[in-house]
Amino acid sequence: MHPALASRPATDYTSPTYWNGLIKMSLSKFFILNALYRRPMHGYEVARAVESLTNGCCSPGEGTIYPVLKDFEAGGYVTVSAEIVQGRERKVYALTDLGREAFRVAVGSWMEVTQCLQESDRLLAVDADPAKDCCG
Repeated sequence: MHPALASRPATDYTSPTYWNGLIKMSLSKFFILNALYRRPMHGYEVARAVESLTNGCCSPGEGTIYPVLKDFEAGGYVTVSAEIVQGRERKVYALTDLGREAFRVAVGSWMEVTQCLQESDRLLAVDADPAKDCCG
């Protein structure tokens, strides 16, 4: 075993914290696109919209929102414009046509995953009660 691996604690795959963190990290980009699909927003609005869309399940902070927005801008998925509010300039992000297409593709991909998750949930239900039919 590599010495660096020996000092690293093993991942606890039975921990809801591990899985929730992994899922939320993956969904952050999706829900940022989702929020901007609805209307242009500045960063703080995006964070609040994501929190609202997920009923508080995902509440990304600045350390998540702004790197993703910068990445989306670099890829041509969002445009950025400046607006002055109460004497302060803030950046407003808007999806481009490419960003709208990315959101459509993301929805399709997440719906496929959702169907697989639902099938997995049915499998667990059958495991808990063998009398149930997994496929019906």
